[in-house]
Amino acid sequence: MSSRRAASRALCRASSSRLPITPARTRPASSNAATSSSLPSSSTWQPALPAGASPAYDAALSYLSTHQTNTLSKLDDLRSKLDKTKPDPELLRRIDQLEIEAYANDPAVRRNFRETGGVGEMSKTIYRWLGEQKWRKEGGLDLLMQRLLQMKIVPDVLPALPPTFPLSLSANNSIIEPGSIQLPSTLSTPPVLKSQLYYHPSTPTESTPNPEALHTLLVLDPDAPSHETHSFQQRIHYLKTDIPLSVKSGEVNLTDPSVGKEILKWESPAPEQGTPNHRYVFLLFRQQAQRSSSSSSSSLSQSINAREDFDLRVYLQDNGLLVDDLIGVNMFRSKWSIEEEEYINDVHVKQRGAESGAPVYGKIPKEVKYGYPMSAKRQRKEEAREEAWQKAVAELEGLAENVQGLSRSAEAEGSEKVKL
Repeated sequence: MSSRRAASRALCRASSSRLPITPARTRPASSNAATSSSLPSSSTWQPALPAGASPAYDAALSYLSTHQTNTLSKLDDLRSKLDKTKPDPELLRRIDQLEIEAYANDPAVRRNFRETGGVGEMSKTIYRWLGEQKWRKEGGLDLLMQRLLQMKIVPDVLPALPPTFPLSLSANNSIIEPGSIQLPSTLSTPPVLKSQLYYHPSTPTESTPNPEALHTLLVLDPDAPSHETHSFQQRIHYLKTDIPLSVKSGEVNLTDPSVGKEILKWESPAPEQGTPNHRYVFLLFRQQAQRSSSSSSSSLSQSINAREDFDLRVYLQDNGLLVDDLIGVNMFRSKWSIEEEEYINDVHVKQRGAESGAPVYGKIPKEVKYGYPMSAKRQRKEEAREEAWQKAVAELEGLAENVQGLSRSAEAEGSEKVKL
């Protein structure tokens, strides 16, 4: 058996062990104490088998230890070349890569991530890498992209979807799956919304190892009915700016009133009777540098005059944001039901200022709802109906002319008799 295969099998076996973690051996320390000293290491991990019980197991542990020692030596050498006041981005990228190589197969790191999910550890490159790998490989990203594309968020809301980070939604201590249908009353208050960044928003320095950036959060309903156009329009349900986030902010609730600057308070979902499923889309944008000043934020609040007839693309253009600034997106759906009718009417009265509850709409034609042309059979029926209608109108017009002619003849005949 090759040393690599033995190491792989031993890693799987060791990381599944539930034995207590006790010191076993030492490891060379890295020159970056902030990164390496707080990482779980082999010095706090106990092998699953005693030495000598399995030669292959011992060889695997030896291979992992030797590989890690050599990688950490290269890592220390690179860090010694780093200018801490003005670090080279390419050198930082190489350092991150070596740190991942050094700890990716460390059983203690793997076990700690499996048990904690990296909570409280995301300032370390290896845990961010493990978190991103889990999100991608376990289907979190695939499910999100499938729902966003299947439910026409592109192009109804966004022209494209750039790479994003996880943006999780939960209500009543339950995770909301992207695109799932939720009762409107479930979202009577803002959901718990958390974003995990896997990369620093700007180059870290010695004084700022985990830099922050400001972000804007919007919640839109692109399926709000429009009375004027007999179509749909965007309605904004929530708007918050100047949300400071870093790689360590994965546990911060973005809808917490103490986080960022709330421009528009949360408006509960209240889909009207007769409308299709409403899509509620959560968008998190990274603000440009010029947006960080308070004066920019104050002018932003004045640009939102009403919740209805909102235009996301105009908003982004007016505030110097691009689609590529999108770093997080999620969504759920909601619809009217008889069980939720009283609640929906109450939202329209108390939050939207309606006098008699939510309006009621007729059934939307399938062609308008799904945006595709009529079938050939349906088109022939429509043409025949139109032809019959035009024929009936012509016959009625001819009959009306005949009636008018008879009436004039009768009047003329009556006038002649009067003369006689």
